[in-house]
Amino acid sequence: MWSLANHTPYLAERTWIQDSEGARHWVVVVKATWSILEDGSTKLADEQVDPQHLPVYRGDDGISSLIYEQDLIAGKPGTDVYLNASAYAPRGRATSHVEVSLKVGKRMKTLDVYGERYFKRNLFGRIVASRPARFESLPVIYEYAYGGYDKSHSNPNKHRMFEPNPVGRGHVTRPSSRIDQPAPSVESKRDANRVAAGFGAVCSYWLPRRAFAGTYDDKWLNERKPLLPHDFDPRFHMCAPPDQQFTPHLRGGELVELVNLSPRPLIRFEIPKVYLRFTSAFGSETREHRAKLDTVIIEPDHPRVVTVWHTSLACHHDADYLDECAIDELEYI
Repeated sequence: MWSLANHTPYLAERTWIQDSEGARHWVVVVKATWSILEDGSTKLADEQVDPQHLPVYRGDDGISSLIYEQDLIAGKPGTDVYLNASAYAPRGRATSHVEVSLKVGKRMKTLDVYGERYFKRNLFGRIVASRPARFESLPVIYEYAYGGYDKSHSNPNKHRMFEPNPVGRGHVTRPSSRIDQPAPSVESKRDANRVAAGFGAVCSYWLPRRAFAGTYDDKWLNERKPLLPHDFDPRFHMCAPPDQQFTPHLRGGELVELVNLSPRPLIRFEIPKVYLRFTSAFGSETREHRAKLDTVIIEPDHPRVVTVWHTSLACHHDADYLDECAIDELEYI
């Protein structure tokens, strides 16, 4: 019962999801890891990244940034594209600053990355970032971007969290608290301050993502629990930064360009094209369904790209009769 007959070379997993009205949905994800070759082509990698049942954090769970968001969830209204990457000095020559960029199709995003620096008082008494140190590579992670959770005040009521990025640096309740503290190394081109700059996945409890989770008040407690609130928005499942979310879904074949995010100054490749068919059997009855490309994870240090396809089949009253789901790869049209 509820088994998979996976006829593809990719990894697959399944689960049951309950929607906002309590109906059950059969969810299957197919995940593939591709090596990016020097000529820009891709091939199935020897080492495959498993489908994730739970989020994977960079450090302690819940108090560090995400490496991977979980895959076995309700469907996303679009495609997330996120990176686990480092900035590299061009031609391997140490530098104090480098621009890094991600381009998907016609959409481009650029960040500034600086070497380690600290907040100091200048000759005029202002608190500013010191001159950045030189570096050859530096992780582009939210821990190095603007943000943080200042708990330095003796009064807990005056603790302050930067809700778009609680794990960052530079956000304080009193400017003097910044002195000798690390300054952000990863900054947005649009706004160096007050922005959670990065290419990586955004945690579910950070803003703006958390705002889509809905309202869990007394009315929900008395009238809806354990169902999702009426104002739950499926965009909550989107984990990439908003400017790295693509609606409608990507289909594969989109050109991706990475600049200064690998020892190779430029990586250019196309998102692999895959067309999948799912056939779920309920006794003698079968139902055919398709998948959408929910997530693209790019890891240029390997270099590799991970693609996740997601399908969901509503079958609330027939859930206990589902025997098997066959997964086949068809010719891409």
